[in-house]
Amino acid sequence: MMKYIKNSLALSAVVKSKMATVDLHQLEPLKEELKAQFGVPVGVHMTGIPLALSTLLAIFCYAMLQVSLWLLLFRWLELPEFKVMMGVFSAASVYCLAVMSTMFMTTRGSLSGYKLHIFVITLTGLMSIVYFLSTWILLLFGPVDNYTPQITSLLGLGFFCLNIMWMNTSIFYRSIALTLHNRVWRKQLKIEEKQMSGSNDNRK
Repeated sequence: MMKYIKNSLALSAVVKSKMATVDLHQLEPLKEELKAQFGVPVGVHMTGIPLALSTLLAIFCYAMLQVSLWLLLFRWLELPEFKVMMGVFSAASVYCLAVMSTMFMTTRGSLSGYKLHIFVITLTGLMSIVYFLSTWILLLFGPVDNYTPQITSLLGLGFFCLNIMWMNTSIFYRSIALTLHNRVWRKQLKIEEKQMSGSNDNRK
């Protein structure tokens, strides 16, 4: 069911283990193998759009439950509700920083970054599911005079589902393969640079 997500995680793990070498002759076949994985050099996967779209969907999903969550928290703590927007803004800033950090780590070909990206999205999705269930149970069994929580919970769940579907596409998989290819390429360049500087030192 999560074929492309599982494959991209497996590919990232394989590349991480094979990159332990400093032998250029071993890194070159790995780079060519990854080039075959992401396919033709022109496409959406070459633009960084897949990861950016996944990040935006995660932010939209999180945003849908923000106001209701902070209203509930402030009422429970008996704090003035006019300060809710301060809580919303602060939490949203921290969340955006976290999810964008995982995105940038993933674009660098980091397996840890990719796992963290999936973890943040999954955690956000679980929160949206709980929010969805609580709002609709309240609608079914209690008096409701404002349907905004039900609408936002439905939208949040929709954004989460769209994100999972998007990450489980061949386009997203190829974008991950591209980030891994670029990581191998960067390591090759660093090794070549060290070798060149070493040979220059020997000549001196």
